[in-house]
Amino acid sequence: MEYSGYLTGQGNLAGHLGFDSLCLDKNPEFLEHGGTNDDDHVLYVLEAKCGSLPCPPYVDGRELTCVVCSK
Repeated sequence: MEYSGYLTGQGNLAGHLGFDSLCLDKNPEFLEHGGTNDDDHVLYVLEAKCGSLPCPPYVDGRELTCVVCSK
């Protein structure tokens, strides 16, 4: 296991999530840049939605976790 964390997606101006997702480390590092807040690279933690996913084992509204492994 390389790291584990939360499944995230990037939002857009309409507040909708895109289809691409990534596993964000549970202890992410942050790099500051510039003096403006343009919300250009915002990630949102994805949550389970019963019906789209089988409940159980998923719990409606709970954050989805992920893991990145290597051989």
